[in-house]
Amino acid sequence: MTDGQNLVKPGDVMVLQNRWKICKNHIVYYGIRKAPYTFKNSIRLSKSSLKILKQLDGVKTLSRKEINFEIKRLIKQGVVVPKEKYAKGADSLEEAAFCKTCVANDYLIPGLELDENGQCPMCASKRKLSDLKAVLPVVSTFPHNKKGRFDVALFYTGGKDSTFLLYYLARKLNLRVLALTWITEYMSDSALESIENAKKIFSNVCFRAKKIDEHNMKKIYARHFELAGNTCMCPSLAYVLFFEELVLEKVPCLVLGNEPVQMQNLLFNNISPLIAFNKKWQAAGRFFFNLGRILTFRKPLTGGRMQMYFTVRTLAKGTFWGKNAEGRYQNEQVINVHNALKEAPELIEPFAKAVRKSGRKGNMPELVHVDLADVSGGYKWGDIKTLLIKEAGWVDADAENKALHTSCKIEKCKEFTQFVRFREMKSRTIPFSAIELSLAVSGGNVPRETALKEIKESSGFFGCEKEYALMIEHTGLDGCGN
Repeated sequence: MTDGQNLVKPGDVMVLQNRWKICKNHIVYYGIRKAPYTFKNSIRLSKSSLKILKQLDGVKTLSRKEINFEIKRLIKQGVVVPKEKYAKGADSLEEAAFCKTCVANDYLIPGLELDENGQCPMCASKRKLSDLKAVLPVVSTFPHNKKGRFDVALFYTGGKDSTFLLYYLARKLNLRVLALTWITEYMSDSALESIENAKKIFSNVCFRAKKIDEHNMKKIYARHFELAGNTCMCPSLAYVLFFEELVLEKVPCLVLGNEPVQMQNLLFNNISPLIAFNKKWQAAGRFFFNLGRILTFRKPLTGGRMQMYFTVRTLAKGTFWGKNAEGRYQNEQVINVHNALKEAPELIEPFAKAVRKSGRKGNMPELVHVDLADVSGGYKWGDIKTLLIKEAGWVDADAENKALHTSCKIEKCKEFTQFVRFREMKSRTIPFSAIELSLAVSGGNVPRETALKEIKESSGFFGCEKEYALMIEHTGLDGCGN
């Protein structure tokens, strides 16, 4: 049957499937759809179709006249279904439907769809996405900087990933490295100890640290908590603190070395489209962007400078998507950080001035990415930890099974708040760790049993009262958002 009208039997009561929500002129899916709709979680509809959907109250039946082209398409895709096919979803991890390959499940990721082979979208699209590395230029070697004291810079937190990047740049490539640390109240003891150990080991690294004063930090934290339900803003504020210094020091590259699965998380969280990972489209976008700069008598931005400019300008000025965050792609994190930063004009105004000045002249570092999997031969978490302990003085997290985001005391709190807000459809951000652990298993970074153990024993998905209390302490709030 190809006619959507024939998919509805006489007397069928139709409803909008679970996890779909009407948002302005779109319907948005709070979950991850199976192929071929994995990256199509937002559908724009006409006013007439939206009116019809709003009337699907679990009692009304659809007339043939109401099944227009758009409604017909939604019925074929399983977005509009008979009432008896409404998917309730899992209420606990024990009830969850798991991907047969990784640890993805429909409890930690409400709205996760498994295909006919029992695979989640991350595993099903593994081969298709294998060549996608990052939305930034991907590099593995760097030239000597003849104009300044440093060849590269990185944001250094003392966690697993930034410590490996530090080790790779300083030891394997023997570069002159500027390691920049934003000191926060939430840095774990193991991360702080790792930083101190690294200072003794890497003689070709200059370590610099900055901290935002308590008064401004409380205002920023409180506003971010109001917007996002948590105070997690790393590494965004590091750009605010260190951007002007990077320009003055004439550092050619700020190097990011995120956990490989964090890059693919951008896709499955609908933060970046597939096209943004394509090198040819990146080059085409830079060409047209620079054409506009040339026509307005500004210097073209080469390499990763365009990405750096977009990053810092968005933090300083906000983003267009903030005006309509219900569109297909959005980045709630950047939007929320920008709005939180406005609470501290002493910080945001000098930063915005520095961005404008550098934007006009084009003198800013390139923002580039090192693919940690490529340079390490697969980035096996167990092997990486062993290497870092031996070669970089790295100190593992207190939680024995913790491998993701090891530098933060309130990482569990971020996991919990992201999970609750997404489950309640108050945020479109799918819990990062739920996706990243699944991708890590699928990519061979960690065994399935180890990742499942991390979920059950070291994650924050099942409550984090101690970490939540610590987070509230640094907002100046009373725990109720007052």
